[in-house]
Amino acid sequence: MKYYTTLFTCAFLVSFQLSAQSLDCLCESRYQTEVFSSVNVETVTYSDVYNLQMDIYTPNDDNCSNRPLIILAHGGSFIGGSKTNPTMVDLCETFAKRGYVAASINYRLATSSTVLGPFSGLFWMTDLENGIKVIYSAMTDAKAAVRFFRKNFIESDNSYGIDQNQIWMGGNSAGACLGPHMSYVNSLDEFVSGIDVSGQDYALSLANDNGGIDGNSGNAGYSSEISGMINLAGALHTINWVDESDTTPIVSCHGTEDETVPDECGTILNSPTNLTACGSMAIHPIISNYGVENDLLIYEGEAHCPWDGNALYKQQMIDFVTSFVYNNIQCDQTYIEEIYSEKKLLYNVDMLGRVSSSNRGFIFSVYSDGTVNKKIY
Repeated sequence: MKYYTTLFTCAFLVSFQLSAQSLDCLCESRYQTEVFSSVNVETVTYSDVYNLQMDIYTPNDDNCSNRPLIILAHGGSFIGGSKTNPTMVDLCETFAKRGYVAASINYRLATSSTVLGPFSGLFWMTDLENGIKVIYSAMTDAKAAVRFFRKNFIESDNSYGIDQNQIWMGGNSAGACLGPHMSYVNSLDEFVSGIDVSGQDYALSLANDNGGIDGNSGNAGYSSEISGMINLAGALHTINWVDESDTTPIVSCHGTEDETVPDECGTILNSPTNLTACGSMAIHPIISNYGVENDLLIYEGEAHCPWDGNALYKQQMIDFVTSFVYNNIQCDQTYIEEIYSEKKLLYNVDMLGRVSSSNRGFIFSVYSDGTVNKKIY
């Protein structure tokens, strides 16, 4: 009799836990606010070619396996910075605590020996060909990071529990430039045509020698497509790359007195000898006219990335960004609905844990979806 009671207790607990885990995967139970108290951080190499790493953040004690993924890239003018940038860490932690999978990546900087080198890289923004190589290298690294997760989804049984159809790309300052370039430049022809004529031959040759528009940073054979963008004081080299086919949702934050990355179209670092870029306030009116889901938080009178040095501004940015992402993820509840639609009675047990075929006394009914009903007959 003790054996039956123990068996019933274990079965009841397992059934209850399975049911609770399924319900926790619904969007109503996660993603909008922090619902997990801690996160796990794992460092992996996503590009063996260039030895590039990223930190992957997942919520502790979460068994959901179809979670949106957010990849973030640090700032640093393509000269410095790393995946442990405090703003990236804060964003990764808050997204993971809301139930997402988040990742903060390293990518090749201008000073890397595989890009321009430690000296020329410091002045990349003064030369068109150097600028092309810097943004191409970083953009294709970010694409490899996206492909890493899709490769893992197929070849490693989705060990990070992501929804491969919901991968967002975001970043801060220089890192924020990667998402728009990835999303708005859809082909090698488009990439080349958006560049000044004097740099087009170089751009074509660079791409042809390094894997085309997707690059050669690794994880070939998988899609680099993203489904949303988080743009924190980023920019696009030219708004001519934006057209009516670009429908990816984007949320941006930018200060109106940003002299590092122009909020409108202007020169990088506000120097007349530097390359031009078009920031958030140039991009958003165009995509709004195309009916794209977008939102822009303007920091009036503030300089570059005001959230990096002001806790109140940072919280305001986090609330704004996480709200937009929550409102633009796709919540697929088909799996949950199928579980309940196939609900079948497995067996009845009495108070002592004995399988019961009669409907007398206190009866527990155990169903295939993990639910347990109790009733006195």
